[in-house]
Amino acid sequence: MVLSHPEEEDPETWDQGKALESMKDHFKGWDPALLKLIAMIEKTMKWPLMTGAPVEKWVAPTGKLLMLGDAAHAMLPYMSQGAAMAVEDAAGLAEAISMIGSKSQLQIALNVFETIRVKRANQMQEASLINGKLWHFADGPEQEARDIAMRPEVEGLHFDESPNQWSDPVTQDWCYGYDAEEAMAKAMSSALAKASLPASVND
Repeated sequence: MVLSHPEEEDPETWDQGKALESMKDHFKGWDPALLKLIAMIEKTMKWPLMTGAPVEKWVAPTGKLLMLGDAAHAMLPYMSQGAAMAVEDAAGLAEAISMIGSKSQLQIALNVFETIRVKRANQMQEASLINGKLWHFADGPEQEARDIAMRPEVEGLHFDESPNQWSDPVTQDWCYGYDAEEAMAKAMSSALAKASLPASVND
């Protein structure tokens, strides 16, 4: 069982020997069913969820080193897209490289890859941060407003937007409707056209 919650203390000060006691204290007064489960836990560990600051340069000046995946865009799990971003990176990189005709065009492919993927990853990092804040409002006005705004979807009614980004129509479109290969192919075609170079055709 994984229980997440906001934590202001520096992880370096955490005492793992007190992790079980800390967990029980934090969730004291919650739903009886959860407390019953927690009471059955004999051992636990506490670990921090971390995100990285946006990195704008993924390609080394030499053009011989490229970062991707968590090395380039570590993010919180609140959009469940960390691994998906690494897969998109790989698909985008493969698409960019497949469209060049010689080694001399590799720098163009890397530059386009970096431009497209940095923007996409930064958007997902930000969305994950926002979702983390939304899910962890303390009881009070913000939490109540969030719950009221989410009520239509919970009750199966029509809704045009939701603070729940997983079901919000606009977020669903840009987050889950994104095609990394298509976006990269379009950007590469434009870059190669500007450089007056033909794009490779792959069946």
